[in-house]
Amino acid sequence: AQMSINIRRTDDPQPEVQSRQQHQWSFANSSRTEGYLLLPDSLMFHATAYDSFEAFMEKALAGLSLVHEIVELSYLERIGLRYLDSISPRKGEQVEAYLCSSIAGISSAMEGTLVHAFSETSMSIDGGTLVARSIISENGLTLAPDLVPLRLKLPERLNSLSGRNAVLDIDYFIVQRIEDIDMSVVNKQLHASHAIIEKAFNASVTDFALSVWK
Repeated sequence: AQMSINIRRTDDPQPEVQSRQQHQWSFANSSRTEGYLLLPDSLMFHATAYDSFEAFMEKALAGLSLVHEIVELSYLERIGLRYLDSISPRKGEQVEAYLCSSIAGISSAMEGTLVHAFSETSMSIDGGTLVARSIISENGLTLAPDLVPLRLKLPERLNSLSGRNAVLDIDYFIVQRIEDIDMSVVNKQLHASHAIIEKAFNASVTDFALSVWK
């Protein structure tokens, strides 16, 4: 179960606080590298062993199709796609060489010990919302608070990170009521979301980084 707390602002010096317990069901494969998270009002497919967008999308749509077949959903209200990319430099390199200057920040030019460097950009694009975040930290992977605790198993290389590294967290979603539920419509929207996220990722890294990853 998941507990959520809603704080309502009023003129009273003691605001109204409401808590709600929400049940959730988690399903994962035997290696705990991909799975579904089902809540009363949402379905999420997530993976830590990413192969390709087409393979990822096929499984996401299969899960949504199954839920729709069983409960006959009345409508869809939000469709989103989110990528987290870990960037760890090779020996002798700095992570800042992989990131555009607006994300790299000033830490490499300052003396001292980095705690973290964080940036966030939010934009309205093609009727949806893009939220692109980045965090640079020392010695270990840093995830957004809403992803902790992580239900899936991370690759060993991410559990053993050392030195300065970065995480790009890019999310794109649309909020639109869709009453005629058609998987081809969801398919098309996910492809459009993927194109926007890919463009945001390429804008976040340097040409040097792209040449290393070819």
